[in-house]
Amino acid sequence: MNLKKLYMAVTTDKYELPLYVADTARELSNWSGYDINYVLSAISHQYSGKKIGMKFIRIEMGDD
Repeated sequence: MNLKKLYMAVTTDKYELPLYVADTARELSNWSGYDINYVLSAISHQYSGKKIGMKFIRIEMGDD
């Protein structure tokens, strides 16, 4: 089973509704206007995103 990674910008409330879905962190970085290193750091450190109004997350989906 292969896992596909999706990168998302979501709302910062308890619902975490999607604002943008991308196939790569680079694409998410380009959309958001934030540096790729910031996006990856925000994902790995699970930043709340309250200061910028969005949270960055990575999800893995199976292809089955």
